[in-house]
Amino acid sequence: MEKLATIKDVAREAGVSVATVSRVLNGTDRVRSETVEAVQMAIEKLNYHPNFLGRTLRRLETMKILVVLPTISNQFYSRVIRGIQNVAMQQGYHVMLATTESDPGAETEYIEMVRRRLLDGIIFLFSSLPASQLSELAAEYPVVVASETIPGLTGVSSVTIDNRAAAKDAVRFLIENGNRKIAYLSAGSLYGSSYERQLGTMEALSEAGLTLEDEWLLDEGLTYKAGKRAANRLLARDTLPDAVFCAADAAAIGLMHTLLEQDVLAGRDISVMGFDNNSIAEYYNPALTTVAQPQLEIGSKAMNLLLKKIRENAPPEQLLLPHQLVIRDSVKLIK
Repeated sequence: MEKLATIKDVAREAGVSVATVSRVLNGTDRVRSETVEAVQMAIEKLNYHPNFLGRTLRRLETMKILVVLPTISNQFYSRVIRGIQNVAMQQGYHVMLATTESDPGAETEYIEMVRRRLLDGIIFLFSSLPASQLSELAAEYPVVVASETIPGLTGVSSVTIDNRAAAKDAVRFLIENGNRKIAYLSAGSLYGSSYERQLGTMEALSEAGLTLEDEWLLDEGLTYKAGKRAANRLLARDTLPDAVFCAADAAAIGLMHTLLEQDVLAGRDISVMGFDNNSIAEYYNPALTTVAQPQLEIGSKAMNLLLKKIRENAPPEQLLLPHQLVIRDSVKLIK
């Protein structure tokens, strides 16, 4: 029986690597035309017939990807997921969601799904795993990190904004409108983005000859309930700060609601600024001044990066998208 030609035979005949032959067979546009021609001539000469079933199994083409997030309660994630789904559906992929509640054990279980060839890749909207572990995973399987920064992470594609610069712009805006005693409400170092926003806050204050006082550093979290806790901490003091910069809109809304219960109105008695520009920011009364992230674009860019990794094993890319200040009613403005 005549021995069937293999992809290695084609690569040897064409004088290229097996990976190059694979890219030609998959129709990617990252191969020079003369190389494509050489591979096609080798295929014809050797009468090579690709084993599409075997190739599908080897390339993990389940047409499913996993999106890992800490919680589904944060409105911010819903828009990012919608951006991921828009691209995924156009390309015939199914999106599966997994919430971890910041449990590394749960994340490890989801990673095993990729190792067992049950998924084509993972998009992490947050991860509590060590950066080194994620880097090792990304060296073997398609992985993208979106919306969140992970200190020390290398070799992994990511999509985010410059959180430090965004926070700096926000606090500068507060200072320009007469605020000197500025509090920062965040989740401490739990999220890389929250810590980076704190650094930006401190830089903006320092440039203006101001400091972030210990009593105004409110590491309560990014949720509505975290905002309520922060407001109660402020109300227990003799004086309120001039302004509170919140690392998430949900926390800002919880803060404003609790302050209002004590007749402290944002935009009149205190300035409050959020982060994310979730839909609640626009419709709450008073409407929340905030930093807008391009949530849909973060999602769509992340999915496109994952597809490039799945189909071409493309090198990692780090995308920084622009932010924008959205001025509404919760910050007192100098006329």
